[in-house]
Amino acid sequence: MTYLKSLVLAAAAATLASQAVAGGFAPVVVDAAPVAPVEVVEPAAPRSTFGILLPLALLGGLVALAVASDDESEDE
Repeated sequence: MTYLKSLVLAAAAATLASQAVAGGFAPVVVDAAPVAPVEVVEPAAPRSTFGILLPLALLGGLVALAVASDDESEDE
């Protein structure tokens, strides 16, 4: 009988102890005043000149390749 009383007492103590620390150990935070929402403004993306330079470089390379591989020869 003593064992049963100890078991019931331990179960009751565990139940009450878990409810006592249910809030955790963090301090209570009280809102002093409502805070206005923060508006996030993203800056405009910088423009890149690489978008126009790459096609121009490729076009120049193709023109150079076409001029270099000319089949006409004047050594006849």
